[in-house]
Amino acid sequence: PFIKLLLNMGYKYIPAEEALKQRRGDTSNFILSDIAAKKLMELNSYEIDGAEYKFSEKDVRDAIDELENIQYEGLIDTAQKIYNIIMPTSGGKTIKVSHGGKSVSKNFRFIDFKNPENNEFHVTAEFEATGKQNIRPDIVCFVNGIPFAVIENKKSSVAALEAINQMNRNQGPEYCPRLFAFTQLLVGTNNKELQYGTTGTPNKFYAVWKEKESTKEEIDARVKALIKKQIPVEVYKQVLADLNGAIDRHTQKLDRLTTEQDRGVVSLFEPTRLLDLTKNYILFDAGVKKLSRYQQYFAIHKMLKRISEEETTEKGLTRRKGGLVWHTQGSGKSLTMVMFVKALIENPHISNPRVIIVTDRKDLDKQIKDTFKNCNLKKDVIQATSGQHLLDLIKEKNLSVITTLVHKFESARKKNIGLVDPDKNIFVL
Repeated sequence: PFIKLLLNMGYKYIPAEEALKQRRGDTSNFILSDIAAKKLMELNSYEIDGAEYKFSEKDVRDAIDELENIQYEGLIDTAQKIYNIIMPTSGGKTIKVSHGGKSVSKNFRFIDFKNPENNEFHVTAEFEATGKQNIRPDIVCFVNGIPFAVIENKKSSVAALEAINQMNRNQGPEYCPRLFAFTQLLVGTNNKELQYGTTGTPNKFYAVWKEKESTKEEIDARVKALIKKQIPVEVYKQVLADLNGAIDRHTQKLDRLTTEQDRGVVSLFEPTRLLDLTKNYILFDAGVKKLSRYQQYFAIHKMLKRISEEETTEKGLTRRKGGLVWHTQGSGKSLTMVMFVKALIENPHISNPRVIIVTDRKDLDKQIKDTFKNCNLKKDVIQATSGQHLLDLIKEKNLSVITTLVHKFESARKKNIGLVDPDKNIFVL
């Protein structure tokens, strides 16, 4: 059922034999190299003196090989290196090309995040991977040939926790951690329950996803429409064959009850959602890779929608609309702020966002400053030491994230009545 939904959502099935062929018969390779090369040749070009050029196939294949063979320096450090290469806003990849006798560096992308439909999404079953020991994840999903998601399935009589235990065991140094340095989304499911995490997520932090922009009835209608679509017979036979013939008498069910697993698949694996989660809602926080909870994801989506609306003040200035996000204690406020700022930085419609984070206690001010620093955003973090310092930072239009205490605003106001900065791209959290 999991694979069937993915296929009807636009993923293409790669038979296990073909997946191995794509890896040059080597189960310690994880990228589907020919698929990656073909798609990345299509996606990438560069401009010199107004003319557009394509990268050579050798350059593209070298970039793929470099990603495949990246030096392993522990699971999370390697995962962060790979993430920074795949994400253009986190550093990305450049390729040196020769032009007019000169060597010029040009940006190269592994994923087209702006246009999700330009990418290719594949899925395979029983993916054999070799580290110190061989593992065989039930399902692996790829974007442009790069392994992006691993799923462990259990039958409904076995707890989803067993799937999560297996996932975390397989990431251990005695098994095959290098595969998980590439992946962004990890799922343990048993049909009745689906929980998600990312590389290195401890069991207790795997979470259930709930939609906040669609009702259960709307999600079930989407699932039903996908279930009703018939997979081509030959493809279905191949899926069954790859599942070791364990369900060789299985026929496609085009009408059945929807499950929590179905709802999770439709919510997390829809191609645009998967790329959005990867690009905007994954952070590396002091050596821990973190993926947003659904509450944070939808709160940030609402915040981004709100600030796209504008209003005119009594003094005739244009400003973005603000709002209030209600949180409970321990719900991840600091990381919600970091993810929101990350989304601001990467929003093509907002140039040079300036961010001021206001708290009401010294310990919170230090905590939020440390959180922002730990997450390695493409912005420095400055702690305003006084009301005057805060004023100076605002006057000089400093683009760092500024953290401050609320009483410093009153101090700053007394020192400089009449300061007006009309920039609508100042965001106070």
